[in-house]
Amino acid sequence: MEQQEKVLNPEESLRVIRESIDLAKNKLRENGFQFLLWGWLVVLASGVDYYLDVVLQHPKHSMAWLLMVVVGMPVSVIYEWRRDKREPGARNIIQDWYGRVWLAFGVSLFLVIALTAPAHQSPVPFILVLVGFATFVSGTMLRFPPLQYGAVAMWAGAGACLALGPQEHLLVQAAATVLGYLIPGYLLNAKVRQRHV
Repeated sequence: MEQQEKVLNPEESLRVIRESIDLAKNKLRENGFQFLLWGWLVVLASGVDYYLDVVLQHPKHSMAWLLMVVVGMPVSVIYEWRRDKREPGARNIIQDWYGRVWLAFGVSLFLVIALTAPAHQSPVPFILVLVGFATFVSGTMLRFPPLQYGAVAMWAGAGACLALGPQEHLLVQAAATVLGYLIPGYLLNAKVRQRHV
Protein backbone atom coordinates (compact mmCIF):
# COMPACT_ATOMS: atom_id res chain seq x y z
CA MET A 1 0.00 0.00 0.00
CA GLU A 2 1.50 3.34 -1.09
CA GLN A 3 1.40 6.36 1.17
CA GLN A 4 0.33 9.57 -0.49
CA GLU A 5 1.89 12.89 0.48
CA LYS A 6 -0.49 15.58 1.57
CA VAL A 7 -0.30 18.64 -0.64
CA LEU A 8 -0.42 21.87 1.33
CA ASN A 9 -2.20 24.93 0.05
CA PRO A 10 -0.31 28.28 0.26
CA GLU A 11 -1.91 29.28 3.58
CA GLU A 12 -0.99 25.96 5.21
CA SER A 13 2.54 26.22 3.83
CA LEU A 14 2.96 29.68 5.34
CA ARG A 15 1.59 28.45 8.66
CA VAL A 16 4.11 25.57 8.73
CA ILE A 17 6.96 27.96 7.89
CA ARG A 18 5.83 30.45 10.55
CA GLU A 19 5.58 27.70 13.18
CA SER A 20 9.05 26.42 12.28
CA ILE A 21 10.50 29.91 12.63
CA ASP A 22 8.70 30.41 15.95
CA LEU A 23 10.02 27.08 17.21
CA ALA A 24 13.56 28.02 16.22
CA LYS A 25 13.15 31.48 17.73
CA ASN A 26 12.00 30.04 21.04
CA LYS A 27 14.88 27.57 21.19
CA LEU A 28 17.40 30.23 20.22
CA ARG A 29 16.18 32.59 22.93
CA GLU A 30 17.65 30.27 25.51
CA ASN A 31 21.07 31.35 24.26
CA GLY A 32 20.78 34.41 26.49
CA PHE A 33 23.25 32.46 28.62
CA GLN A 34 25.98 33.00 26.03
CA PHE A 35 25.46 36.77 25.98
CA LEU A 36 25.75 36.86 29.77
CA LEU A 37 28.78 34.58 29.91
CA TRP A 38 30.76 36.40 27.24
CA GLY A 39 29.51 39.79 28.39
CA TRP A 40 30.81 39.34 31.92
CA LEU A 41 34.09 37.88 30.68
CA VAL A 42 34.69 40.83 28.33
CA VAL A 43 33.83 43.38 31.03
CA LEU A 44 36.11 41.63 33.53
CA ALA A 45 39.00 41.15 31.08
CA SER A 46 38.73 44.75 29.87
CA GLY A 47 38.80 46.05 33.44
CA VAL A 48 41.72 43.85 34.49
CA ASP A 49 43.68 44.71 31.33
CA TYR A 50 43.08 48.44 31.90
CA TYR A 51 44.08 48.22 35.59
CA LEU A 52 47.23 46.22 34.85
CA ASP A 53 48.23 48.54 32.02
CA VAL A 54 47.33 51.98 33.32
CA VAL A 55 47.58 51.64 37.11
CA LEU A 56 50.22 48.95 37.59
CA GLN A 57 51.94 49.47 34.23
CA HIS A 58 52.49 45.73 34.00
CA PRO A 59 54.21 44.75 30.73
CA LYS A 60 52.04 41.66 30.23
CA HIS A 61 48.71 43.36 30.92
CA SER A 62 47.06 41.77 27.88
CA MET A 63 47.35 38.34 29.51
CA ALA A 64 44.02 39.24 31.14
CA TRP A 65 42.39 38.13 27.88
CA LEU A 66 43.42 34.52 28.53
CA LEU A 67 40.33 34.54 30.74
CA MET A 68 38.29 34.29 27.55
CA VAL A 69 40.07 31.12 26.46
CA VAL A 70 40.57 29.48 29.85
CA VAL A 71 37.08 30.14 31.23
CA GLY A 72 34.86 31.18 28.32
CA MET A 73 35.55 28.44 25.82
CA PRO A 74 35.16 25.43 28.16
CA VAL A 75 32.08 26.84 29.91
CA SER A 76 30.45 27.71 26.58
CA VAL A 77 31.16 24.32 25.03
CA ILE A 78 30.01 22.39 28.12
CA TYR A 79 26.83 24.48 28.35
CA GLU A 80 25.93 23.85 24.69
CA TRP A 81 26.78 20.14 24.98
CA ARG A 82 24.52 19.77 28.03
CA ARG A 83 21.76 21.76 26.37
CA ASP A 84 21.91 19.52 23.30
CA LYS A 85 21.57 16.47 25.56
CA ARG A 86 18.58 18.02 27.39
CA GLU A 87 16.90 19.04 24.15
CA PRO A 88 17.62 16.32 21.63
CA GLY A 89 16.26 16.67 18.16
CA ALA A 90 17.18 17.76 14.72
CA ARG A 91 18.48 21.25 14.27
CA ASN A 92 16.55 23.41 11.87
CA ILE A 93 17.80 25.88 9.29
CA ILE A 94 17.27 28.94 11.52
CA GLN A 95 19.47 27.42 14.23
CA ASP A 96 22.09 26.57 11.61
CA TRP A 97 22.12 30.16 10.32
CA TYR A 98 22.39 31.49 13.85
CA GLY A 99 25.34 29.21 14.54
CA ARG A 100 27.02 30.19 11.29
CA VAL A 101 26.74 33.90 12.11
CA TRP A 102 28.66 33.33 15.34
CA LEU A 103 31.13 30.96 13.67
CA ALA A 104 31.87 33.68 11.09
CA PHE A 105 32.24 36.16 13.95
CA GLY A 106 34.74 33.85 15.70
CA VAL A 107 36.87 33.43 12.57
CA SER A 108 36.76 37.19 11.91
CA LEU A 109 37.67 37.94 15.53
CA PHE A 110 40.69 35.64 15.35
CA LEU A 111 41.85 37.32 12.13
CA VAL A 112 41.38 40.84 13.53
CA ILE A 113 43.49 40.00 16.57
CA ALA A 114 46.12 38.26 14.44
CA LEU A 115 46.34 41.28 12.11
CA THR A 116 46.35 44.04 14.73
CA ALA A 117 48.59 42.50 17.42
CA PRO A 118 51.83 42.43 15.36
CA ALA A 119 51.20 46.07 14.35
CA HIS A 120 50.70 47.04 18.03
CA GLN A 121 47.31 48.42 17.06
CA SER A 122 44.23 48.26 19.30
CA PRO A 123 41.84 45.59 18.03
CA VAL A 124 38.96 46.98 20.11
CA PRO A 125 37.28 49.22 17.48
CA PHE A 126 37.34 46.39 14.94
CA ILE A 127 36.07 43.88 17.49
CA LEU A 128 33.21 46.20 18.43
CA VAL A 129 32.22 46.52 14.76
CA LEU A 130 32.20 42.72 14.37
CA VAL A 131 30.34 42.15 17.64
CA GLY A 132 27.82 44.80 16.62
CA PHE A 133 27.21 43.05 13.32
CA ALA A 134 26.77 39.56 14.84
CA THR A 135 24.59 40.92 17.65
CA PHE A 136 22.39 42.87 15.22
CA VAL A 137 21.87 39.78 13.05
CA SER A 138 21.11 37.72 16.17
CA GLY A 139 18.58 40.28 17.38
CA THR A 140 16.95 40.26 13.96
CA MET A 141 16.78 36.46 13.80
CA LEU A 142 15.38 36.27 17.31
CA ARG A 143 13.05 39.21 16.77
CA PHE A 144 14.45 40.67 19.97
CA PRO A 145 15.00 44.45 19.62
CA PRO A 146 17.17 44.87 22.77
CA LEU A 147 19.93 42.93 20.96
CA GLN A 148 19.59 45.24 17.97
CA TYR A 149 19.88 48.27 20.28
CA GLY A 150 22.86 46.56 21.88
CA ALA A 151 24.48 46.30 18.46
CA VAL A 152 24.02 50.05 18.01
CA ALA A 153 25.81 50.53 21.36
CA MET A 154 28.70 48.39 20.07
CA TRP A 155 28.93 50.43 16.87
CA ALA A 156 28.77 53.68 18.84
CA GLY A 157 31.61 52.38 21.01
CA ALA A 158 33.68 51.66 17.90
CA GLY A 159 33.02 55.21 16.72
CA ALA A 160 33.99 56.63 20.12
CA CYS A 161 37.33 54.83 19.87
CA LEU A 162 38.24 57.15 16.98
CA ALA A 163 38.63 60.01 19.46
CA LEU A 164 40.38 58.03 22.21
CA GLY A 165 43.70 56.34 22.88
CA PRO A 166 44.17 52.56 22.99
CA GLN A 167 44.03 52.41 26.80
CA GLU A 168 40.63 54.11 26.84
CA HIS A 169 39.42 51.64 24.21
CA LEU A 170 39.26 49.05 26.99
CA LEU A 171 36.86 51.20 29.03
CA VAL A 172 34.73 51.85 25.95
CA GLN A 173 34.66 48.12 25.24
CA ALA A 174 33.53 47.36 28.80
CA ALA A 175 30.76 50.00 28.65
CA ALA A 176 29.60 48.90 25.19
CA THR A 177 29.52 45.28 26.38
CA VAL A 178 27.33 46.18 29.36
CA LEU A 179 24.90 47.95 27.01
CA GLY A 180 25.20 45.51 24.12
CA TYR A 181 25.47 42.10 25.81
CA LEU A 182 24.64 42.21 29.49
CA ILE A 183 21.46 44.30 29.50
CA PRO A 184 19.96 42.44 26.49
CA GLY A 185 21.21 39.13 27.95
CA TYR A 186 19.41 39.71 31.23
CA LEU A 187 16.25 40.85 29.41
CA LEU A 188 16.42 37.74 27.23
CA ASN A 189 16.93 35.53 30.26
CA ALA A 190 13.99 37.12 32.08
CA LYS A 191 11.74 36.69 29.03
CA VAL A 192 12.61 32.99 28.77
CA ARG A 193 11.96 32.47 32.49
CA GLN A 194 8.58 34.19 32.23
CA ARG A 195 7.58 31.85 29.41
CA HIS A 196 8.47 28.80 31.52
CA VAL A 197 6.51 29.97 34.58
